[in-house]
Amino acid sequence: MKTLNPITMKKTATLICTLFISLASFATHIVGGDITVKYISGNNFKVSLTFYKDCSAGTTDFDNSITLGVYNKVSNVEAFQFDMTLHSQQVLALGDSCFTPALCITQGIYDTVITFPNNTNGYYVSWQRCCRNGIIQNITVPGSAGMVFYAEIPDPALANSTPVFGSYPKAYMCVSQPNIDNFSATDIDGDVLVYSLITPLNGNGTSATPIPGASSGPYSSINWQSPYSAADMVGGSPVMSINSQTGILSASPGALGVFVFAVRVEEYRNGMKIGEIRRDVQYQVLSCSTNSAPYFSLPQAHTYNMIGGDTACLTIKASDPNFDWLVMNASSPELFQHSPDVPAVQFSSDSAFASVQSLFCIQTKCSDIRPAPYRVTFYARDRSCYGTNLIPFDLDIYVNPPEDGNIAVANIFTPNNDGVNDHFKINAPEISRCFDYFNVKIYGRWGELVFESDDLYFKWDGRNHHGKELSDGVYYCIMDSSYGNVKFNYNSFIHLLR
Repeated sequence: MKTLNPITMKKTATLICTLFISLASFATHIVGGDITVKYISGNNFKVSLTFYKDCSAGTTDFDNSITLGVYNKVSNVEAFQFDMTLHSQQVLALGDSCFTPALCITQGIYDTVITFPNNTNGYYVSWQRCCRNGIIQNITVPGSAGMVFYAEIPDPALANSTPVFGSYPKAYMCVSQPNIDNFSATDIDGDVLVYSLITPLNGNGTSATPIPGASSGPYSSINWQSPYSAADMVGGSPVMSINSQTGILSASPGALGVFVFAVRVEEYRNGMKIGEIRRDVQYQVLSCSTNSAPYFSLPQAHTYNMIGGDTACLTIKASDPNFDWLVMNASSPELFQHSPDVPAVQFSSDSAFASVQSLFCIQTKCSDIRPAPYRVTFYARDRSCYGTNLIPFDLDIYVNPPEDGNIAVANIFTPNNDGVNDHFKINAPEISRCFDYFNVKIYGRWGELVFESDDLYFKWDGRNHHGKELSDGVYYCIMDSSYGNVKFNYNSFIHLLR
């Protein structure tokens, strides 16, 4: 464990020269980085600085050690400085399975364990470097712009660890296409994290006046090159944004080139901000192949009609012309709430290459009948190295009252107790057909009423009201029914054969 270093004393001319040469070797090759602080025990914390630089031909290796500063978060007064040694370095594998950009990024990690004195104001830890790549097009004079690696921590007595970013993003975007990147961080203390895009810091100096490794804030910010700004960092439509809760970044840049921006993660506990970290990044916008959107082939219509009390299963199918990985799911403000007041539905998400398919089943009741449709939206999302598409398909399901002709009867029956066609009845399903009113009357050849019932599931065995068997012959049936203001009628001759 390292002890606190005294504030750096007067440098010799040789050291100043060496520092200038070291800074010059980094000129125009820094592409990003961040600082994290992890609680160990007592007042001991592990500080890590992850540094990214261009590894194209002609660049030099990382410094073996660097000097960081710790400052009072309220007064900006320097508390102490400390050195960090290079722990590891590696060339990152950028791109993905179907696209490898012509980019080369090297990651260097510095870390050490230091002791922070308690301080109710908290601290910030920082390190500065010059310079950024001269070809960056969304800031002014990029070759003279520096970079500040910065993290805020609360009173060390809280024993808090900062959030930690995930791996370095892919470092490129596709021009004029939707791009999604994950800038989420993890927090071992379980604090609430809030994400935002923020203007990158520039620091306290230029390439002509080399920035010392440790220098107190407040720090200047880079200057945006018109038409870019803090509200529109990479151009295109819609403008780049980040989900404040998830850290998912979305962008559709409209021009090729090299761009910089920064992501801030603020840490909250019990509703109070206690710290933050920042990741400064450089992205290259490239020309990529077009990602054609998936499409729904089934169902072929956006509306479906059914009778109250019916059950139906529909095939939902989506395909992708690029044979990309597809994920299909569904949502509905009403139907997936499992409420007894709406139809019961079943649907399982599906995922596969090129094509996905699943059944959507709906079971209705009489109480589900209404003029307005029940809407369910199916989504198909493709995923490829050229971007992603999310395609919705709206299906409106109308649950209707019974229709005329919904009543089906056989006009010949043989009540001879042989177990076959012994009754005259309606061929209705077991569940109610949702009639508010139903009545059946059967008349003899002389117009006399021989049978009457208000039961939709009546069974006439060929006897009159007194239980007497009626003779063979032709009888006349009148059925009346209604649902709401809609009336239904069925009249037919019946042949009774024993």
